[in-house]
Amino acid sequence: MKLNLRSVDLNLLTVFDALMEASKLSLAAERLGMSQPAVSAALQRLRATFKDDLFIRSRSGMLPTPRAQGLHPDIREALQLVRRAISTQPAFNPAEAERSFTILGDAFFESAMVGSLLNRLTESAPGIRIETASVTQSDPVQALRSLSADLLLDYDRVSSPQLVAERFGEEHLVVLAARSHPRIKRRPSLKAYLHEHHVILTRRHHDGTSLEHALGGISLDRQIRASVQHFSSMPVIVSQTDCLATVPQRLGSLYEAAFDVRCYPFPMDIEPIPMWMCWPRALHNDVAHQWLRERLVEVLQ
Repeated sequence: MKLNLRSVDLNLLTVFDALMEASKLSLAAERLGMSQPAVSAALQRLRATFKDDLFIRSRSGMLPTPRAQGLHPDIREALQLVRRAISTQPAFNPAEAERSFTILGDAFFESAMVGSLLNRLTESAPGIRIETASVTQSDPVQALRSLSADLLLDYDRVSSPQLVAERFGEEHLVVLAARSHPRIKRRPSLKAYLHEHHVILTRRHHDGTSLEHALGGISLDRQIRASVQHFSSMPVIVSQTDCLATVPQRLGSLYEAAFDVRCYPFPMDIEPIPMWMCWPRALHNDVAHQWLRERLVEVLQ
């Protein structure tokens, strides 16, 4: 008849092993950090489980029966395997690892961070592949819970018992204007900023734009000329018109280097936008995942 392990207290095996090693009930109790009555009770349960006396009292201590002697090698090996599995941290060598990570985020995170991340990985982790997915095209919380995605980078802190969230940086906003703009040649005043036409990012379905996050409860009555789906459309439109765009500073710096546009400080002193990294709690102690999170923090800093 096959033994049902659920009916066996596997903690008893550590008592058995200690008795085999110590040969005395008092010494076994000391090594286990248990009282002698508790070890004695555990021995009675061991005898019932194996249907054998296992240990016989003698003047020299507890003598193992032939059944106990036969059991000991297998039980000791099993306990060693369990201890090794619990204490050994799985190795991760980024130089040799081959693994794909899926990162959820909007176009800002994709444009401003992924390129820098890949530059760091080219030599140190050539087998690591990064895939990105838009937060507007899926349910990011469900994707993380189901482990369909590894990380979420967002302006909002996601609250869920199955997820871990950590603020890993902040971002400031800048004003983007064409180099040939007839009026904007330096940091605009708030009046000048509101007087101009603006290109904005289409509002996300579950929260606001980066500007709305930074402004909090402040309402700005901007003159909206166009609403676009992606940050990457903004510098193209701004360079060809007199419209302004308000973008995260890291993106603004990239656009200033690649397009005929200039970046200026935002006309108001506002708090920076918090940046959050969220991941499945199931991956919190995964060494490869920890390594990726550390690299992302390095990129932002």
